[in-house]
Amino acid sequence: MKFMKNIVFLGCFALLLAACQNASTTSNTKGKNLDDILSDISDKYAVLSVTSDTKDVNVEVEDSEDANKVQADIKRQLKENGIKAYKVNVHERNIKQLEKENRWLKIENEALSHLKENEQYKDVTYKMTEVTLNQPVTIAIVTPTTKSDEGAQEYSEKIKREINTFLQTKEIKKQSKGDSYKIVIYNQDDQVIN
Repeated sequence: MKFMKNIVFLGCFALLLAACQNASTTSNTKGKNLDDILSDISDKYAVLSVTSDTKDVNVEVEDSEDANKVQADIKRQLKENGIKAYKVNVHERNIKQLEKENRWLKIENEALSHLKENEQYKDVTYKMTEVTLNQPVTIAIVTPTTKSDEGAQEYSEKIKREINTFLQTKEIKKQSKGDSYKIVIYNQDDQVIN
């Protein structure tokens, strides 16, 4: 009789373990959250960036990917996992354009750092400009001068020469890959000085 009780107990215990294991397997297949889904998408496609908030999911993919296909995949996974609150936006980015933007962001940061090494340029900043594939890059420098400052034009020219000299160095020429550029100097009121 004791033997029979042990067999029944072990049988029930085995069934209970099997049921628990089956339940955890089922919850893993249909229980993905948004982060898991976006991680899967990043692994599956050439994703450049992903952002999300409480309403939107924004994904940038290389132009070698089909944005509609990526969007459909995200929507399908959201639906399969019972997640309905998001609007999905997927955009293709030209990879050569992105490379140029990143290259010039680095160059502009280096140029500004170089400029600020000189005490008279310590309050100079730069502003972001749109970098396009087939146009010269605009390096936009903002000075602490105003329209009424008498030496603004001369100060602007000195900054322009300093930046141009820096951009002509061997290292920076190599980084710029022969891209053309123009330097525009602004005063603190966002008006062009030169």
